[in-house]
Amino acid sequence: MRKPVGVAVIGCGMISQNHIKALQNLEGIEIYAFCDIDRSKAEAMAARYGVSNIFDDYKKLLLDDGVDVVHICTPHYLHPQMTVEAFEAGKHVLCEKPMSFTVEEGKRMIRARDEAGKQLAICFQNRYNESSIYMKQVMESGVLGRLMGARAQVTWNRRPEYYENSPWRGSWEKEGGGVLINQAIHTFDLLCWLTGNIRTVEASLSTKRLKQTIEVEDTVDVFMTGEQGERFLFYASNCYVSNAPVELEIICDRGSLKLVGNEVVTNRDGIVTKQDYTSGTVHGKDYWGSGHGLFIQDFYHCIKTGDRFPVSGEEALFTTSLLDAVYRSGKSGEVIKI
Repeated sequence: MRKPVGVAVIGCGMISQNHIKALQNLEGIEIYAFCDIDRSKAEAMAARYGVSNIFDDYKKLLLDDGVDVVHICTPHYLHPQMTVEAFEAGKHVLCEKPMSFTVEEGKRMIRARDEAGKQLAICFQNRYNESSIYMKQVMESGVLGRLMGARAQVTWNRRPEYYENSPWRGSWEKEGGGVLINQAIHTFDLLCWLTGNIRTVEASLSTKRLKQTIEVEDTVDVFMTGEQGERFLFYASNCYVSNAPVELEIICDRGSLKLVGNEVVTNRDGIVTKQDYTSGTVHGKDYWGSGHGLFIQDFYHCIKTGDRFPVSGEEALFTTSLLDAVYRSGKSGEVIKI
């Protein structure tokens, strides 16, 4: 009988629950260990899921031969170093977003992956939402004609307690930013993934509601252009009264696509159709979509077959470069060329 793939989850906070729920639906997978600097959190997770291996030091965990894959669900600033060390220990890595704060850190992660000959996944799971896959297929088919522009917005609500209960959040040093790099990153990634044609970035950052709580932005707006004059707008804020459905619209010269929540409206040569993608297993909050399970399932399929995972380092690095450009532009007031 083939030995199960041994999986370790590093970081036992809120986001790790989505990973665990997805792992429980996979065959040939064993949740082998939990690790958290706060050992009580790892112990609680281990008791809940019947796991006997508990660590409070990820370096010791990486020495355990029972671990084949690590899921890195830690604060943002730890992602690059933990990923590199996991590859050096011969493990596959699934790392939560963001990949890194800088392009150079991201490239370092890719080099470590290549040297180890292992798989890397950066958790942009919304690319696996059924609505996202449909929109990507439409864009790649060319049936809507020439791309003219796109816009997206995320208006959610994060209270002061959200930051106060996790001190790493809200700081430039450890979170790397605010609403953009944490909450709105998935929608920003979808905008970039579906258009893929961004050449200049101009942005503004502000802290409107949470000035007394965080040093990073709670609101961001971005203007980007493409090589053929396409115009892209992005807006995100944590200042709203609720977590409103994400909106993303793409305009082409023969029609358009518009995503609101889980519904996609397609206008092709004046013929309008609507498709509701609400169905599906959601791990976490419903406004995230249902991609986590499919993302993780595909990652383990690629480990098994040796196929290259579709959201590996290079794909995530493009989004990382744009995030970096937004923050540099927002701080300097300059237009950043990509």
